[in-house]
Amino acid sequence: MATFRPHQYIWIFIMGCYIGYGVETLWCLIKNGYIESRKSLVLGHLSVAYGMGALLLTLLLVHFQGKPLWQIFLLSFVTGTAVEYICSLGQEICFGSVAWDYSHLPLNINGRVCLIYSLFWGFLGMAWVKLIIPLLHLLFSHITIPFEQVILCAFLVFFVFDAALSVSAAVRMDRRDRGIPAQNQLEVFLDTHYDDETMHKIYANSKSVQTKSDS
Repeated sequence: MATFRPHQYIWIFIMGCYIGYGVETLWCLIKNGYIESRKSLVLGHLSVAYGMGALLLTLLLVHFQGKPLWQIFLLSFVTGTAVEYICSLGQEICFGSVAWDYSHLPLNINGRVCLIYSLFWGFLGMAWVKLIIPLLHLLFSHITIPFEQVILCAFLVFFVFDAALSVSAAVRMDRRDRGIPAQNQLEVFLDTHYDDETMHKIYANSKSVQTKSDS
């Protein structure tokens, strides 16, 4: 059973982030007729949910190569549903907003997960084991990247900074919604450079919990 080396998991995360961003942007263009921001962080054009999904599926399913498809489907179904629910609940608790709402779809749980997307997770898991993991092994065995360690280290430093800035901006936006004025220079900076208009452009698909309940 072939597995991946630690640094290769970072590449899997990066590929998932950028492919997810491209897919989301293209889907928005097809569905709505215009391009809208679908990135997860305020600086980089990354879709972290897709990157984490790719990483999680690989970490989980790389050990299930050769297992019956029904086991792979069930594991992916349960895991994907649980992660989706936890991410939605965590975003609402931490930032007072939600990025998706399945309340209009049948057999949903609090609008956070629904049967249709849970089935999608199951089928995606089967495709991941049979198609994506072998393809990743093929790519990693044939492609050599110059200065790979430097590139990965630079990405990680940028990603941590971007994530910290994004979380700070989201928390500050929630505090503004609750009428709390800036308490320090960092919050003044965030109010100046990441005001509500800017944040709504970056996170065009997110809605505050209050807006969701009013609609």
